[in-house]
Amino acid sequence: MATETVPARPGPLARRSANLVGWLTRGKARSGVALITAVLLGLLAVWFGASISIDTDLRSLLPASAPSVAALDLLEERKGSAEGFVIAIEAPSPGDANAMVLGIAAEVASWPETTSLTVERDYTPLRAHALYMLELEDLEKLRDELEAERKQAIARMMGPGLVEGEVDTSDVSVGDDWDDEFEELDWGAPEPKAEQPAPEQPQPEQPQPEQQKDEPPGEGPDLEQFLRDQREGLLAQGVLDPKEIALIWPEENERGEIPWTARVGMPYAAEGGKIRTIHASLSKPATDVQFAQDAIARVERRAASLRAKGVAAETRVQVVSAYNVSGPVNTILRDARRATWISASLVLAVLLLGFRNLRVLPLVMVPMTVAMSLTLAVAKLSFGQLNALTVFLFAVLFGMGVDFSVHLYALRERQGRDADWPAVIREHFRPLLATMSTTSASLLVLMLAEFKAFREFGAISAAGVVLCFVAAIILVPVIDVLIGPLRRAPKVRAPLPELSDQSPAPIVPRFAGWFAKARYVLLVLLAGVALYGAPKLQMEKDTRVLNASNAGDAQSNKEISYRQTGGRYKSLALVADSPEQLDVVVDRLIAIEESGELLPGAIDIGEPRQPWVKEVYSLRTIMPTDQAAKAPVIEQIGARTNDLLAELPDLDDEARRYQTHLEALERMAKADPLTVDELPDWSLEPFRESESGRSDRIAHTYLRIAGWSIDELVAVRERLDEILEGTEVRAADSRLVFADLMTLVERDAKRIPLFALGVILLFIAIDVRRVGGTLACFATLGLGVTLAVAVMGLWPMRLNFFNLVVMPAVVGLGIDASIHLWHGRKKATLAATGKASLLAAMTTVAGFSGLLAANHAGLRSIGEVGVMAIVACVGVAFLALYPVRRG
Repeated sequence: MATETVPARPGPLARRSANLVGWLTRGKARSGVALITAVLLGLLAVWFGASISIDTDLRSLLPASAPSVAALDLLEERKGSAEGFVIAIEAPSPGDANAMVLGIAAEVASWPETTSLTVERDYTPLRAHALYMLELEDLEKLRDELEAERKQAIARMMGPGLVEGEVDTSDVSVGDDWDDEFEELDWGAPEPKAEQPAPEQPQPEQPQPEQQKDEPPGEGPDLEQFLRDQREGLLAQGVLDPKEIALIWPEENERGEIPWTARVGMPYAAEGGKIRTIHASLSKPATDVQFAQDAIARVERRAASLRAKGVAAETRVQVVSAYNVSGPVNTILRDARRATWISASLVLAVLLLGFRNLRVLPLVMVPMTVAMSLTLAVAKLSFGQLNALTVFLFAVLFGMGVDFSVHLYALRERQGRDADWPAVIREHFRPLLATMSTTSASLLVLMLAEFKAFREFGAISAAGVVLCFVAAIILVPVIDVLIGPLRRAPKVRAPLPELSDQSPAPIVPRFAGWFAKARYVLLVLLAGVALYGAPKLQMEKDTRVLNASNAGDAQSNKEISYRQTGGRYKSLALVADSPEQLDVVVDRLIAIEESGELLPGAIDIGEPRQPWVKEVYSLRTIMPTDQAAKAPVIEQIGARTNDLLAELPDLDDEARRYQTHLEALERMAKADPLTVDELPDWSLEPFRESESGRSDRIAHTYLRIAGWSIDELVAVRERLDEILEGTEVRAADSRLVFADLMTLVERDAKRIPLFALGVILLFIAIDVRRVGGTLACFATLGLGVTLAVAVMGLWPMRLNFFNLVVMPAVVGLGIDASIHLWHGRKKATLAATGKASLLAAMTTVAGFSGLLAANHAGLRSIGEVGVMAIVACVGVAFLALYPVRRG
């Protein structure tokens, strides 16, 4: 026969809380004052926290000491902005594109934040100094080529009449003094015809004149071909592309002439001028999200006014590249708002279906609204901003925090028409406190993470869970009293007697034995699945998977193909404290570029990999080398060009066909050595520091890498560390943020869940105070979490730095049902506890479900992991711990 046991006496905290609730609910006046006070606190918190900023830059997820963050911060400190402000324009005609470019360029140039702006690259200074870009050996060849051309031209002119037949110009193309004295010239007159030697005597071999390399016998030097060879040599250097070389180095038109204009430039254009880009540098970085969005809005307003004034309505304007934050930011904000409303709606739907009483709405919604308002204020006070992970917190917190109100109302509902709130608090404060403690403690474990975003999420969400608990304990009873007695009391089953551990087995249905066996078999099968699938879980290494999905976007929002306009875009910047150290690193990278080295650790992308270092640029590499040695040779080139030009009127047509070539050389030979001050602004801008104006401490390198692969980015980081070893040079690239981010995340992923499980085990032991009960509750949690991990591995659903942050929360939430079921297994309130635990799990699932509608794949993965993990943990808890009785 079952013997009743004396219920455990409530602890002092439970009794004090019950007394406080009893005092507040003793009259409607006190309850009203308490509610008004809480609402006013909530409104004040909303007013304070509403101005919280949202930073979606991934840098905000890392500590300032992370190498990639420190490098980018240093680059921004030097330049004001690490990225260019690029505006892409696509129009139905070149005229419309040009009109839009001029109008928007004028708008951007008027901004106080604009430090430089380019719509067309001026190559005039580079053209003037084109000869200095040749190698010294090539300049000497050019000098000699001009001399040879002059000799041949004069020989062709003077030869007729002095000798019989044509002059062999190769005979007069050697020597330096052939034209010093006219009477000393040897024109190679034909010798008298000699008798034929006897057949038996071999004819003496006549010395042949030396032919110029690559020229057919009998032809002299070809200046046109020589200049063409020099253009190809410049192209092979890789510093300039073919279009740029065509502008700065003489090139013939269709008539074989070289036109010379006062100024040469090239706009950033493609598709025959229908696609254009404007390039500017701003004093505020792209990571200043509010400024970036304001700048985009100003551009859009100006574009709209230009369309109104006659530019084709189809003309599209987009801020692209780094400052294009509106898309990602708006996507995340839209997803966060949508997820919060969907979560709230689903939670309310679960509550209405579960309790079938509108009374539950104010009892749940008011405490939750107050708690989340206070949580927002805590976030603003603690960190000042939300990041890409904490911005979705409130959608999840709504599902987590509502559990306390659900349990309280389920237990109060069982009392019937009139409530005895002090009794509810005294009897059930301990399991509610235990679940709050395990959930908040598991979230606080994130404070041990190296990943800054984990720490912020853990602190804010833990504070939110505590506030939800306090708000529920105080406001649910207060609101219930203000609403009044239940008008339609639910049917309550006859209470079961309290059972002791020595009591006989409870009365069970006829098939209880079969049910128990089936339950054990199912638990064993689930354990097998867990052990099989858990090792298959992997980290997501493809950053493209985490990008927002734009499949449903309109065609008008499709990105303009601006990269074909000719500007160099995504580079890795090198920031040094001294030019000498920068030169060391630049030389190392140039050696790697020339060696054709493949990236060690590069991933397999299904096709042959190219050398990973494509180009290296610094002030030193764009400046001509050995200018002091080249200057006298260029002066000689100028002198010989002048001489030949002066003699052209008296020379033949073959010589005069080089007139425009010689005129171009004459102009270029007048230039003094190129100085930094003479370089066009657009070429200096990537290296120029905003405050000091120096350009010798920043360099850029363009890489051939799979920038979407975390593994490859980590490989790049490791190789760069080797290249930078022994210097103070830093590599700054937003792509390296992913490498540092994933390095921290992987380290935290191996530690934090274990810490969370350890903390929860400790709290379970403190709460249950029995080895058997502690092990039972913890075993169900362990099986549930492992099963969730197995499902992720078998799905497959990979861990990433978005969904990993909810794993400690899942661990904390997953134990709630186990704790409540363990405490309620022998109480008459077991049915109410089971119902509340099930509804609490469903509301938590509803909270995560809002994120399933997110457009951002990373946020969506949070919802997928949360829903799946809570279902697994709570399902295992009910399967293992819920006793089946016949009431």
